[in-house]
Amino acid sequence: MLQIAICDDNREDSRKICALLKQVLDGYSIRYGIQEFEDGEELADSAVIFDLIFMDVRLNGKDGIEVAEKLYSRNKASKIIFQSRLNQYCGDALNKSHAFAFLEKPVEKKMLEKQIKDFLEIWQNAQETWISLIQAGGVSPENGKQMVRLPVCDIIHFECQKNGKTIKAVTERGDFLYQGVFSDIEDRMAPFGFAVCNRGILVNLNKIARLDGHDIIMTNGSKLPLSQRRNAAFKDRLQKFYYNPLGRGIE
Repeated sequence: MLQIAICDDNREDSRKICALLKQVLDGYSIRYGIQEFEDGEELADSAVIFDLIFMDVRLNGKDGIEVAEKLYSRNKASKIIFQSRLNQYCGDALNKSHAFAFLEKPVEKKMLEKQIKDFLEIWQNAQETWISLIQAGGVSPENGKQMVRLPVCDIIHFECQKNGKTIKAVTERGDFLYQGVFSDIEDRMAPFGFAVCNRGILVNLNKIARLDGHDIIMTNGSKLPLSQRRNAAFKDRLQKFYYNPLGRGIE
């Protein structure tokens, strides 16, 4: 389901954007949910990982761009659309928080439709990317092995098990054990923005909330080790990913 947040301290503006969003999204065959926030810190503290966020540049006298930076560091896949009556903030909004777009208030339906269309092309492509794995211990009459299909956007990290022949995929939907070689999954997932942070651990860069010394804090709250030997290379790869949040073409 598409999760959307609207953060605006002007209730009239917030309700207008919400109403326009419903008009636009009802023309698509997708399930969605919209939550409204008047305070940026409340949004930042929310447990929900939002796919699309509409953010006012000024929130009760505070800087909405700073809130957006915090949200971006928590989840690089979240797309942020700023709105303001003062387009002087456009440059900072787009550059500092890697915003998806900037809309001038009052927001017009035509402009909103264009941004939603552009966003959905990216979002739906990400949702439709799946991988198939041979599940460990499973058997089916057809081929003797049980296959499991996982959406790439749900995978948090892969972890090689001690026997060297089984890999655990940790996902938003639970953990899955499957048969495979770690180097193979490393090569297979590289185009989607995955990188090795420690021996036998392949992490989804899109699911990193922050770095804390030699610990990697993931969006689900888990903590993964960053080896000293890989520290510089991993941070360099992560920095490149900041400027390419879809993870395509990262070398």
